[in-house]
Amino acid sequence: MSKQLIVLLLFLSFLIIATSYYYYWTVPANSIWYDQRAAIEVFQKTIDGQFPLVGYNHSIGIPSFAAFYYIISPVYLFLNEPIQLYYFTAFINVVSILILTILLYLRLNSFSAILFGVYSATHIWGLYYGSFLWNPNFIPFFMVLFYLSLFAYLKDKNVLHFHLAGILINIIVQMSPQAIILVPSFVLSLFLLRKVPNLLNQIFHILIHFVLVFPWIYHTRIALPNSSEPTHSTLFKNFLTPLLEYTNYLGGWGLTREWGKYLDYGTVYSKENTFWNPLLQISTIVLLCLVIWTSITIFKERYLKKNLNQWQEILLCLAIINLSTFFYVILGMWMAAHHYQFLSPTVALLLVIGLNFQKKYSKFIIILISFIIFSQGTYSYWRAYSESIRPYITDIGYQEIFSDYVKNQCPNSAKDT
Repeated sequence: MSKQLIVLLLFLSFLIIATSYYYYWTVPANSIWYDQRAAIEVFQKTIDGQFPLVGYNHSIGIPSFAAFYYIISPVYLFLNEPIQLYYFTAFINVVSILILTILLYLRLNSFSAILFGVYSATHIWGLYYGSFLWNPNFIPFFMVLFYLSLFAYLKDKNVLHFHLAGILINIIVQMSPQAIILVPSFVLSLFLLRKVPNLLNQIFHILIHFVLVFPWIYHTRIALPNSSEPTHSTLFKNFLTPLLEYTNYLGGWGLTREWGKYLDYGTVYSKENTFWNPLLQISTIVLLCLVIWTSITIFKERYLKKNLNQWQEILLCLAIINLSTFFYVILGMWMAAHHYQFLSPTVALLLVIGLNFQKKYSKFIIILISFIIFSQGTYSYWRAYSESIRPYITDIGYQEIFSDYVKNQCPNSAKDT
């Protein structure tokens, strides 16, 4: 067994242990709100054979797509307790990190693999969204599968990989309609790389997409034509919000500024945030500069060279997907951090793969990435531990404890209820 393989196995073990501790602390500290209850109801309907065409309504009143519920319903057969589904979400998130870490080790180099793994295991929003059940929280996993299919297609131009990549994009968009920008990004990437399949496969691909979304179209346009009318518009009203939320998802500074009816506790208003806020803001600026620099470098390379090697082609696709988020700004679309979950593996891959083409400044870039990992990692794991020692009555892992406490301390009141 080679030394590099031993190092990788030790690192993967460390990665699993570290993320396990994170989710051991954070999963019980989450709550169950409308989205989770509604999703579980749809799971049950699916298992009972009712086969719903759509899911519960989004916040703007439009029904959600059904793919998520059909994918997770079999899991619900075996893990029907809400907290078990939360842990399953965490498990899937860790698996997605491990898959790309191993891929980079096998196809690129061990340093890139380790750097990607550490970055992903410390990314604030990536870890946070992996700690509870919600439609968008499975997007990073399906983005990993999409990238595996895309990388395979770029390598061998097998149309099966092309169709699989498109199907995975469809599933991702069904989990979060804002991810629709993946479609033009995918098309533009293949066009620039001159790897668009023939017309017959293009037509067949469009038919696949139509079949996958037809249940939603039938429900909202034929069966219940008024159900697809949004309760309010989200376009051409928030031109600054997409930029703020993009940087928020990159650097995690917004997690120290949550708002909501039941959020006046825990780490949100901690005195420690006077330290975390400026640290995360500086880290975000550094990360944003690195992403912009890497993107400019690969676009410049594409302009100067007609033929890119395999990893440069991949890097160009990553840069295009990241840059496409600017369309949210053009459309003035209201955005939140969870709408950017398709960037979870994207940005990490962009930085790690791009580093391999920055030989002149590689040491300096490694120092900057290390600073980003340190700032996000220390906050993520501090927050996880802090939430675990400051439970709240709505926390999913502590409700039984609070209930037992009330019964023991206030037996008369507990009896009355």
